[in-house]
This record gives sequence, C-alpha cells and structure tokens, in this order.
Amino acid sequence: MPLEICRVLLVDDDEDDYIVARDFLSEAELLDFKLTWIDNYDDGLVEIGKKCHDIYLFDFRLGKENGLELMQAAINMGCNKPIILLTGVGDREIDQKAMALGASDYLVKGNFLSATLLERSIIHAIERKTSENHQLKLVSELATVNQELKDFAYIVSHDLKAPLRGIASLADWLQNDYGDRLDDEGRDMLRLMSGRVRRMSDLIDGVLQYSRVSRVKENKTQVNLLRLLHETIDMIAAPEGIQIAIDTELPTLTVEKTRIQQVFQNLIGNAVKYMGKLEGEIHIGHSEKDDYWEFYVNDTGMGIETRHFDKVFQIFQTLVPRDQSESTGVGLAIVKKIVEAYDGKIWLNSEIGKGSTFCFTLPKSEALVEVNKS
Repeated sequence: MPLEICRVLLVDDDEDDYIVARDFLSEAELLDFKLTWIDNYDDGLVEIGKKCHDIYLFDFRLGKENGLELMQAAINMGCNKPIILLTGVGDREIDQKAMALGASDYLVKGNFLSATLLERSIIHAIERKTSENHQLKLVSELATVNQELKDFAYIVSHDLKAPLRGIASLADWLQNDYGDRLDDEGRDMLRLMSGRVRRMSDLIDGVLQYSRVSRVKENKTQVNLLRLLHETIDMIAAPEGIQIAIDTELPTLTVEKTRIQQVFQNLIGNAVKYMGKLEGEIHIGHSEKDDYWEFYVNDTGMGIETRHFDKVFQIFQTLVPRDQSESTGVGLAIVKKIVEAYDGKIWLNSEIGKGSTFCFTLPKSEALVEVNKS
C-alpha cells in the first residue's frame, strides 16, 4: 500500500543540512516525504506564499534574517500549516520565542537529530496543527451562529412588537366602543385577549433584554450600590404590606449601572411577585470575601422546591402554569447571564413556606474596582 505523500519545505542556507534532512526523510517509514529546499529568506517567503506544502522546516540562521522572522512573516501571510524551527545550538530563549510565535516544535540539529525523531516530530506537528485548525474553525462557526441568533432575536422581537401594539389598540377600541353591547362572556374574552397581548409584549421585552446583555456594552461608572438599591426599591413600588430592608452598607463599585440595577430589580421584583401573601419581608445585603463580594436577596415568601433550583434560572421556565401567572420566565435568566458576564456565580437557597434567598457574587478584579470604601 503506497504511503501518504507529505510535502515539506525546508528553508536552510546550509546545503549540508539539506542533505542530512533529505537523507533522514528518505528513511521515513510512515510517510512518503517530498522535500523542497530553499536556501535563503526571500525565496523561502515566495515559496511559502504558494501555499503548496504540508509542513515547513525553518533553520534559525538565514543570513541577515533568521527563522523566527521568517516564521512571523509566514504567519502574517496567513500560513496555517505547522512550522518546525531547526537550529544548530540548543538555546532556551530561542526555543521559548519559537513556541510563543506558534512553532509546532523546536529541533536541535547535529547529533541530536535522527531520522526517527524528525519523522515523529513532523507527524505530531501535522496532527496538532490539524486539530488546532479544526478547533479554530469550530470556534469561528460557533461565533457566527451566536451572532446570527442574537441578530435574529433582536430583529424578530422588534418586528413582533408592531402588530402586538395594533392588537392591543383594537382590543381597547372594542372595549370602549362596543363594551356595553357584549355579554359577560364576550367581555371576559376581550379581557383575556388583552392579558395575552400584554404577556406577549412582556415576553418580547424579556427576549430583547436577554439578547442585549451580551450584545450591548455599557460604559462602567462608579455606582453607589446603596443609592442604586433605594432607586430600585422606589421603582418597584412594593405593596404596603411588604417591607423591604437593606441590611448592610453596600459598597461603591465600578460597574455598568443598568446591568447591576437590572440584577437587583429582577431579584427584588420576583421576591415581591411571589411573596404569596399580603404581608412579608425582603432583606438585601452583602458580605465581603477575600476575592469577591457576595450579595443576597432574602424573602419570606412561599419558597421554591429544591428540584426547581436550577430550572428557575433557565430562560422561559416558570414554576406555575402560564394561565395562572404573568411571568415570562426570562427575568432570572437575565440575572444569571449578567452575573456570569462578570465572572460571578448565582445560586438559590429556599424552603417551602419559609422563603427564598438568592445569592450572587461579583469577583474583585481590576475591571470591578471598589471605591470610597471608607
């Protein structure tokens, strides 16, 4: 059975080294090597530009240039084939520079090199580069699909809002102009239609917010979380029987204000929505750890079963039937996405009938600086 042909370009200004490489490759057992030899930097660059080889062997010394410079030039030209650097003297600094540039291997010539070693190095270099190129292709395809999904969600959501507004307006007109001519069943159906339109509108808004988390970047500013919490609590306007308390002196962080406010707004809003009774308490606070801040939103509401702890953070997941709740199932998914965008974590502790505590962390990093700590 004929061996697979591997096309090799050797750029080396020493003819003796070319002869050694040629002889080594002629002894190969696993591949049939077709060797092309170029003895200078400029002609080597021209040959690389033809993109007709499976692997490149560059000598470190190439007259006034060197193999590292040739490697960089090849990469700049879009070379995606493996490159092995050859040198006459083992030098750790050159080795490190070659690998940092993306060389597949670094071989010392002379007595250190053999036919077996050269063949094995070439085969491994080709396998690694093939795998690496495959991974890069997958990552690129994944990035394209993600971008298409983001664009799709944004465009579709916007296009759906217009007809929804029209349906809502028609429902209002029917109610105003013909409400007195409808019987109880007709008015109930009209009310049901208005509710469904409102829920669909909320769902679209949720999808837009969810897609916006990773699509839209906001400038980071110094945000006094204590002041932000007071603003957020005012916006939520909880029923009179629900008391909301801030337990600790929250820090001032350099963050994206809208995103962080959305985290607290969704968590506190959910605590109010699912209190399940006319009176209850919500507590918000934080603690400072070595590497992160840990925040909590605790409520005395109805609680959540343990088996639903992961489900509540999944998009479009609700714990009550659609016809019994106006929830879109997007709010906590948005919170999780924002927290994880900051490399934080979010989790839930809860007990049925006693309430729930949502905790999340924000790591201390240069990008998330605490200011005015005093």
